[in-house]
Amino acid sequence: MATTESKGLMIFFYCFIAIFSIICLIPFVLAVSGSLSTEARIAAEGYSFLPRGFSLETYQFLFGSKAEQIIRAYSVSLLVTALGTVSAVLVTTAYAYVVSVKGFRFKNVLAFFAYFTMLFSGGTLPWYLLSTKYYHLNDTLIGLFVPYLLNVFLMFLMTNYFRSIPHEIMESAEMDGAGHMRIFFSMMIPLGRVGLVTISLFYALQFWNDFYLPLMLVSNQELYTIQYMMYNMMANIQFLASGNAAQVSGAIIAPPLETAKMAMTCLTVLPIAILYPFLQRFFVRGIVVGSVKG
Repeated sequence: MATTESKGLMIFFYCFIAIFSIICLIPFVLAVSGSLSTEARIAAEGYSFLPRGFSLETYQFLFGSKAEQIIRAYSVSLLVTALGTVSAVLVTTAYAYVVSVKGFRFKNVLAFFAYFTMLFSGGTLPWYLLSTKYYHLNDTLIGLFVPYLLNVFLMFLMTNYFRSIPHEIMESAEMDGAGHMRIFFSMMIPLGRVGLVTISLFYALQFWNDFYLPLMLVSNQELYTIQYMMYNMMANIQFLASGNAAQVSGAIIAPPLETAKMAMTCLTVLPIAILYPFLQRFFVRGIVVGSVKG
C-alpha cells in the first residue's frame, strides 16, 4: 500500500514539475516566435507560439549597422564573465575557507563584517565616489567585475559546504606539514568542486546579465557589454518609433519595436540557456549540500 502511495505521489510531483516547467518555458518560446515574426503581424494579431509571417528582418535590422558593435559587446561580456567568475570564485572560496577553518582567531569577526553588508549599505552615491574617485574603476575592464567579487550569500553557502568536509582530513594534512595555502588549493578546492560549480554558475549569470556597472562606470563604447549595448539600442529604437526622430529629421522612420525587443531578449539569453542544462545537476547538488550545516 505504501509503495503504491509513494508511486502515486512521485507521479503527481513529476506532473506538477512538468507543468510548471512548461509554464516557465512559455515566455521564452513567445520571445523566439516574436523575434521571427513581422512587426505588422505582431501589431495586428499579437504574439503566438508560432511565428506570424516568418521573417528575419528584425535580426537584419539589428545586425545591419551594428554588427561590429554587437560582436565587440559579446566579446566584452564573455571576457568579463570569464575573468569575473574566476576572480569572484577565488575570492569567495578563500573567504569561505578562512571563516570555516577551525582555530582561526578572527573568523567570527570576518563573518560578521560580511554579514553586516547584507543588512546595511552605504548607498549609491558613496559607492560611486569610492569606485571612481578613489579606486578609478570608471572606463576600465576591471571595473566591470571587481565590485562583484564577493557575494556574501554565496560565501556563506561555500562556508557551509566546507564545514561539511570532515575536519580530520585537514588535521591529517597539517600533521604531514601542509600549510593552509596547500590545504586550500590541494584539498579543499578539489573536494568542494560541486560547490565551486554552483557558485560559478551564480557568478556567471550575475556578470552576464549585469548592465548596472556599465551604466554607472562606463562611457567608452568599446567597453559596452552586450546587455548594456542592447539597452542602448532599445532606447534608440523606442526614440525612433516615438516619432520624435521623424519630426527632427523630417524622414519617416518605422523601426521594428516589438520584434526588436524579442530579438534582443533571445540574443542576451541564448548563451546562458545553452550552458545551463550542462551545469544544472551541479547547481542542484551544490545548493542542497551547501544549505545544510555539516
